[in-house]
Amino acid sequence: MHMRSMVTVSKMDRDAIPEVSKLFAEFDSTEIPGLIGLHRRQLFIHHGVQVHLYDFVEKSDQAALEKAKSDPRMARLSVDLQPFVTPYEPETWNSPADSAASCFYAWEGEPEGRPGPTETTVTLARMEADAIPEVTEIFRDFDATAQLMGIRRRQLFVFKDLCIHIQDHARRDDADIAQKAATDIWFGHVLRELPRLAPQEPTPDGHAIRFYGWEAS
Repeated sequence: MHMRSMVTVSKMDRDAIPEVSKLFAEFDSTEIPGLIGLHRRQLFIHHGVQVHLYDFVEKSDQAALEKAKSDPRMARLSVDLQPFVTPYEPETWNSPADSAASCFYAWEGEPEGRPGPTETTVTLARMEADAIPEVTEIFRDFDATAQLMGIRRRQLFVFKDLCIHIQDHARRDDADIAQKAATDIWFGHVLRELPRLAPQEPTPDGHAIRFYGWEAS
């Protein structure tokens, strides 16, 4: 199944994980995710940065999407999250659109029969926007062999001073391999070839922890 992804970035304290997970679990138990074409939702956290990954089916019902936007439960979720989830940069935030990251690189491996479910790893690193072309080239070269590592899909998003590196891999057992690959690429190839990108916080072990996941049945 081909999916289109959206990523938003916010600030969140790890102590809020139970409350935020509960709010999304209640919301995702309704019919609304299906109405908007949401196939999978995953929430990750690293050093107070929350990464919200939405995977949508390729073609969404626009009429249903517009109807869902006006559903009071959507507005109530936003209000209920406010004590726990805050804008990454409050001084420049005007609307939810200001939390959206931009995808600048996407790669998908060849399907192998019936691919089945995937696991996802997310890595955060600091990146200057003017490094995007060079970082893209480094990953494009690397992905010539990524299929051998069980990686099915790779996406790179940029948000403010962050690069969000998302890998979907074939099995749970591949998570360690995918995380090592992310570290090797970013903190090996990228920083070796682009030394001006100093490894600031989030730290070089920038693997985010997934604390919530939902997938359509």
